[in-house]
Amino acid sequence: MSKKEKITGQRINATADKEQEYITFSLSKEEDEIGILTIKELIDKTTNMVFLSHKERLLSEPITYIVPAVWGKKKHGKLTINQQEIHNNIAPMISNIMKIFKFKEINEAQRFTIEYLIRGLVISKITYMVEAFKNRPIDEIQSGEGNADLLDSLEILGNA
Repeated sequence: MSKKEKITGQRINATADKEQEYITFSLSKEEDEIGILTIKELIDKTTNMVFLSHKERLLSEPITYIVPAVWGKKKHGKLTINQQEIHNNIAPMISNIMKIFKFKEINEAQRFTIEYLIRGLVISKITYMVEAFKNRPIDEIQSGEGNADLLDSLEILGNA
């Protein structure tokens, strides 16, 4: 058999004595490796593109600006146009990642949990880019160098 069962997660005591079920999906070893690289590439390219496309706004707003943009929801009020544009780039990426996993069965709570982890990673990566950009040495800012170097160093960190 070229496919093997993979089981993610652990049995946890969710509430009272209810146990959470394992999430199962099937991937061959080759599909597994390709899937991981594809997911990494999707996340890296999307976060880099979001940062570059919305850099001015992201740098001028509080760091919490990115959270509703990634989630596509605000607790109070509506998303700004820029936040909606960011969300429009993030949502298809998350959908594509979920397809790569090829889950046999998944309930809504499990789907939410996986998407929560992905969104958290995206928020962390974009937040890091914003803060790293803000904290560049003053001589880099004055000379105008370092814009491309920042993304290069982030990609190197992402490949580690």
